[in-house]
Amino acid sequence: MSEKHKTVDQGNMSLVGHLTEIRNRIAVCFITLVVAFFVCFAFIKPLANELLEMGLTAGFQYVYLSPSELLTSYFKLSLILAAVIVSPLLIYEIWSFVAPALTKKEKRAIRPALAGGLFFFALGAVFAYLVALPFMIQFLINYSESEFISSAISVASYLDFMIGMLLTFGLVFEEPMLAFVFSSLGIITPALLRMVRRYAILMIFILAAVITPPDVVSQFMIAMPMIVLYELSITISSVVYKRRQKRAAMEESGEDDDEEDEEE
Repeated sequence: MSEKHKTVDQGNMSLVGHLTEIRNRIAVCFITLVVAFFVCFAFIKPLANELLEMGLTAGFQYVYLSPSELLTSYFKLSLILAAVIVSPLLIYEIWSFVAPALTKKEKRAIRPALAGGLFFFALGAVFAYLVALPFMIQFLINYSESEFISSAISVASYLDFMIGMLLTFGLVFEEPMLAFVFSSLGIITPALLRMVRRYAILMIFILAAVITPPDVVSQFMIAMPMIVLYELSITISSVVYKRRQKRAAMEESGEDDDEEDEEE
C-alpha cells in the first residue's frame, strides 16, 4: 500500500480505530520501557558509583537515612535512564500517530527537530557531567566547609541533585531546536528574537535561579549556556527565515510543487 493510501486510510479511521492504535502504541512503549528498566537496573550500580565518585573526589561522605534509601535511588536512576534510552521509540510512535494529521509545513518543521532534539539533549547532559557539575560540587563543598560541620551527604539527596542537573541541562539545550520549530512555523522571526534579547536574558537568569540550588555559581552555570544557546537560536532562526522567504518565492512561481510531492 502506498504512503498516500496509508494517509487516507488513517484519515478515515474511526474513533475505535484511533483508540486501538493509541492502545497498541502505548503498549509497545510500555513493554519496551519495562525491559529497558530491568536491563538498566542490572547494570545500575557501576553508573551510580560513577556519579558518586565525583562527590567523593570533592570530599563528600555519603550516608543513607533509611534501609531502603539506596535501593530506591537505584530504582529511580534505572527508571530515568530507561526512559531516556526508550525516548527515540516514544518519539517515533508519537510521530507516526500524529504525522498524517500534520500539514506539509508542519512536517518540514518537526521532522528535523526530532533528531536534533535528541542530539542537543545528549549534548546538554554531557556538558553538565563534564563541565558544570564538577565545578558546582567543588564550589558547594568549599562554600560549606566549617570546623564545626562535617559533610555527611544523603545518597538519595546527592543522586537526586545529579539527576536533576543532568535532565535540566538536557532540556535547556533544547532551546535551538525550539527556535527552529517556531521559526519554521512562522511563529517567531530573528527580528523578534533580537528585539526581546534583553528581556530574554533577564528571564534566563530568573529561570536559572528557580531551577538550580540557591547558590550563585549554579545559577551562573545554567544561565551562561542558555545565553549562548539563545544567540545560536537567533542564528538558526535567521537561516530558517531566509529559507522560508526563498520557499515562498518558489511557491508563488509554482516551482516548489514537485519538490513537496517528492518529499511526501
